[in-house]
Amino acid sequence: MVNRVRYEKRTWPEIQEFVRRDAVVVIPTAAVEEHGHHLPLDTDVLIASHIATQAALRASHPCLVMPTIWIGYEGHHMDFPGTIDADWDLFIRYGLTVTRSLAHHGFRRMIVLNGHGSNRPLIEVIARQTVIERPDTLCAAISWWELSDAQRVFNEMRESEVTSHACELETSAYLAIEPESVQMDKAVRDMHYDMSTHVWSDLMGRKPDPAFKNPVKMMEIWSTMSETGTRGDPTTATAEKGRLVLEAAIAEFAALIDELGSRPIKEPRDHHER
Repeated sequence: MVNRVRYEKRTWPEIQEFVRRDAVVVIPTAAVEEHGHHLPLDTDVLIASHIATQAALRASHPCLVMPTIWIGYEGHHMDFPGTIDADWDLFIRYGLTVTRSLAHHGFRRMIVLNGHGSNRPLIEVIARQTVIERPDTLCAAISWWELSDAQRVFNEMRESEVTSHACELETSAYLAIEPESVQMDKAVRDMHYDMSTHVWSDLMGRKPDPAFKNPVKMMEIWSTMSETGTRGDPTTATAEKGRLVLEAAIAEFAALIDELGSRPIKEPRDHHER
């Protein structure tokens, strides 16, 4: 079933047919990086790929899913062994090679689905630059944990004060997809993170303290904020929590595919006097 929506499993005449059908192409982005003592390095890859393929299968609009871009912007995690870092400009250029190629072949609708936190500003640049270069296309970008239904569902059942990295959220999602690869006996709560009024973060968007304000965009070196690579409390994770949040994310992302598939692509109008 999954191969039915995988871009790389198609022949070129089949790709041409998807172009004729004005298909949406999903481009998952992620990272190979440390995820504490209990989660594999492919955590971001696994989750983003799973949501992308399952949503593509569920969407009504024709959809294909690209192979996941597994390199990520990682300099702040390099104190922990295993992490693979891509320079920010390399990541953007890599993403643009994909969107440019897709546009060259005639695809007009693309969504970047991100699974790694520090890729967030870069995927927005990729999406914006794609449309600037090719005004005959639409290119959107979103991280999976930013999907509103996923946030609502998880925040109703979460037990930890922070969702961040190798935390209750990511561990629950991994347990729901591939439980045999999770070493829960090694999961530990790690909150060596100095939070203050404007310095905090939470993947699910919930303030750790009601008095906190909107957070500044700042990423300190990871080893100054975590002893184990984890930030949060994975000991509260369960496969059932993961199943519920993934179902919410998949359903909403499938709806987003359909929404982008039906959105009109308007021709720009130059207002300069010639």
